Amino acid sequence: MKIATWNIGEDERYEDCKLTMDSYKYIIDTIKKEEIDIICLQEAITSSDILPTIASYIKENTNLKYNIEYELSDSHINIGSKMGVVICSKYEISNCELLPLENPHLVYNKDENTIYYSHDKGFIIASINSLTIITGHCLPFHAFKKDILEYLSIYQKADKTFEKLFRNNNVILCGDFNYDDIPIIFPNTMKLGIDCIQCPTRKDKQLDHFIISKNIKCLHSEVVENPFDHKLGIFEIQENL
Repeated sequence: MKIATWNIGEDERYEDCKLTMDSYKYIIDTIKKEEIDIICLQEAITSSDILPTIASYIKENTNLKYNIEYELSDSHINIGSKMGVVICSKYEISNCELLPLENPHLVYNKDENTIYYSHDKGFIIASINSLTIITGHCLPFHAFKKDILEYLSIYQKADKTFEKLFRNNNVILCGDFNYDDIPIIFPNTMKLGIDCIQCPTRKDKQLDHFIISKNIKCLHSEVVENPFDHKLGIFEIQENL
């Protein structure tokens, strides 16, 4: 079984980094070429005046016919669109749960004309075959010039939830966590899991992670350059768990 994680918020082939139908075609071509069975997306378009939702587009153009979306915020790149976390799967998705993270409502003035506000963030928890797959997006504290260590309480509920799941299930926890040292934000979870990514995923930092239960065997892992601002992580795991 091949599972992928990918932040697709910015297509760097374009000056304004906006997604286009060519961006969508690239995603479809990649899913088919890499024979991906389950793909977890962050900063994915969930509603738009301009583009179809990526979940519906993947459903129409690949064999990944099941999906779940968690709409989180307005897109800061594709104006007029909303974005969030998405799972698209070849296999039926069941027992879905949405886990929001607290928004500290940070504000950052880039200049007198540009103000950034922190978006809502969170996770999808879903059962797919014998797996519990958790995917999500965490706040980029570095972008707001803040120290994540001052906001660790935001992650405590999620860490407890993930720890319980890791103790009782075959779990994959993946996504854009916007931080490299995951044992800092999810200390209890990481006592039970192994991160299959050990390299930069955006510029010179590892912001994306693919964490598996210790009883899951990862047969192959690959982090792939692509036109988006985050690298694509593809992982082949043993199906007979």
